[in-house]
Amino acid sequence: MDRHELAWAAGFFDGEGWAGKSKRGVQARINQADVNGVPAVLLRMQQALEGVGAIGGPVLKPDRLPLYSWTVSSRADVEVVLEMLKPWLGSVKLLQLSSAVGRAAPVARDVVPQDEWRAWGAGLFDGEGCSSLLGHRTHAGYMSGELCITQSSLVGSPEVLRRFVVVAHAGHISGPYSQRNATMDVYRWKAAALKDVESVLAVIWPWLGEVKRAQAQRMLDVLRAQSPLPRGNPAWGNRKTHCVNGHEYATARMRPYVSRGVGAQRRENQLCLACLRDYARAQREKKRSTADDDRRSISESVLVYLLK
Repeated sequence: MDRHELAWAAGFFDGEGWAGKSKRGVQARINQADVNGVPAVLLRMQQALEGVGAIGGPVLKPDRLPLYSWTVSSRADVEVVLEMLKPWLGSVKLLQLSSAVGRAAPVARDVVPQDEWRAWGAGLFDGEGCSSLLGHRTHAGYMSGELCITQSSLVGSPEVLRRFVVVAHAGHISGPYSQRNATMDVYRWKAAALKDVESVLAVIWPWLGEVKRAQAQRMLDVLRAQSPLPRGNPAWGNRKTHCVNGHEYATARMRPYVSRGVGAQRRENQLCLACLRDYARAQREKKRSTADDDRRSISESVLVYLLK
């Protein structure tokens, strides 16, 4: 039994799976649409679970892609799925599977920096992830890449997205967003900077399925073929020789801003030293004026007091 494949299957079920009671008993199911026949991810799911579950389909409906499903429809098999996947499953799917077979739900485990959890992240991305190219906001003709995972939730950002952030070490979660004709809000994990996109894909690549791997590779090929963009937008002054207050950078000197917070990472932005001195001087004068006003004698005029 390959634990990495089981971890992948748990991530895939966390993203696409469902479990509960049905008219004929209990059921666990994953649906996937594909125009090319049975989706490879459903075959991989069945293989990871050593043949548990049956693959059915296609279900054909007007204006929709052919729909296939991996289904477990006996109580014994649902219990097997629960036992095999529970080391990696999130709280929501643990509760669904446990409730279906009338058991108390186990506690979801914390993510740790191990390959099994990276395989779990690949499974989640295979189920709900997307690699896309978008037109650059400020540079016509350039494309920017984006990785995205979408999940619904009734109680704040979904646990599986927070877990994926830990696995990927990049990206951020945004939301909630409302959906038309939906009962739950939507949250999204996204990574858009090229270095983040590349690092996330490197983390999950060894376990990522062939379809999502091909999508990601096409996106990377386009991004890497583009010439590097200059930092900033020239129209906004990324090659300025003077600061906004007219100090020439060559004579006013530049120095990097360093946070005074303990252990804080250095920020890349820079400040004009002349502006910084003027600001500090103004702050000192402001504090001195406020303090001196409290000590001035009532009999003294302001002019006399200031000229002393």
